[in-house]
Amino acid sequence: MRPNPHGVRYLKLTRRNNRPVFHWLPPHRLRVAGLFRQVTLGSDFEEAIAKATDLNNRVDAYRHRINPPKPVLGPVKPMTVGDLIRQFEASPRFAQYAARTQQEYGWFYRNMETQRYDGKKMLGDMKARKITRQFAYSIYEQCVRKHGLESAKKMTSALRAAFKYGTLKMPGLNANPISGLGIRNLPPRRQRWTDDQLTAFIKKADEMGFPSIGRCALMCMELVQRPGDMLSLRWGALREHDGVWYIHQSKRGVEVWVPPTRRLTRALNSARREAQRKARTRNIAADLICPTVTGKRWNRRNFTYAARQIARAAGIPDDLQLRDLRRTAATEGASAGATPSELMAVGGWQSFATIRPYLVHTSEQAAAFQAKREAYRVHRRVGSR
Repeated sequence: MRPNPHGVRYLKLTRRNNRPVFHWLPPHRLRVAGLFRQVTLGSDFEEAIAKATDLNNRVDAYRHRINPPKPVLGPVKPMTVGDLIRQFEASPRFAQYAARTQQEYGWFYRNMETQRYDGKKMLGDMKARKITRQFAYSIYEQCVRKHGLESAKKMTSALRAAFKYGTLKMPGLNANPISGLGIRNLPPRRQRWTDDQLTAFIKKADEMGFPSIGRCALMCMELVQRPGDMLSLRWGALREHDGVWYIHQSKRGVEVWVPPTRRLTRALNSARREAQRKARTRNIAADLICPTVTGKRWNRRNFTYAARQIARAAGIPDDLQLRDLRRTAATEGASAGATPSELMAVGGWQSFATIRPYLVHTSEQAAAFQAKREAYRVHRRVGSR
């Protein structure tokens, strides 16, 4: 956060009739949500500071109430779960994971090691060899209650990988207690966006002052990519000579070259002109296409929160997420008759098995099948004459 020149957060100075007037301007998302509004504090500097400080205390109290500070693990003791996790993260085996996987595993570990399970001390402070299979299942159940089935499965998978490494490196840890818990696989997500929903989301994002989030959603749909990769994409990624976007996918490290659709080309041309106007003569090749208002990359948590607020304001259900746009795009392509190889070339999938979830049965595919049958019957009747 940039320091405020007046020494107090959200305190702004304007002038009216050559007189200073101080205002308290809270963050945009708090104003949009109707939680706090701009307040005029008057011309007296000391009084303005006192009022702004009081208002800031109210904001801090609200943030603490909805998101209390998380506990922090103290010094890591030898042979504990925290020690096992640190050894795993520093190992060559962990280094073989993709950068995105390493980052996600790190988030899971920091979350799980500070949790208290069954009313006991933090998981990170417990001896690794004392973790039984029964206790491991209670960890999974608590994760389900707090984070949902999908997140719980990912968190326990991360913990299972660490304990598997521990059985090879840590004395006294002879079995992996996270294995064989009977955790059922979730059915693949089938949620798909409609074109009206995407249009409503983009329009609402513009209205709420988050055009870059609407632009990111459109890019996910039109380029068949994940939100994280679109948030990292810069204007220099456009290969104008070939008319394609070069994208390095963070999850698997795959490189793809994707031509834009006409709808995306129109939207990005408009956004690029606006970015060039603001930058004036500066080259914008290194600038993000979907930045925050300060030009920086969106923090994952802030982006998810803002996107959810936009979706709710647009009347889009909570079970429909921005990551589902990639699936929607892939399914649309399959329904349009794209071959598996064509899908893999655009989406970066590396095997036919990985695109199977996108080859779902749709009404468009059924209609195409029946149309081909009708055309075949006509051809057969004509040929038999």
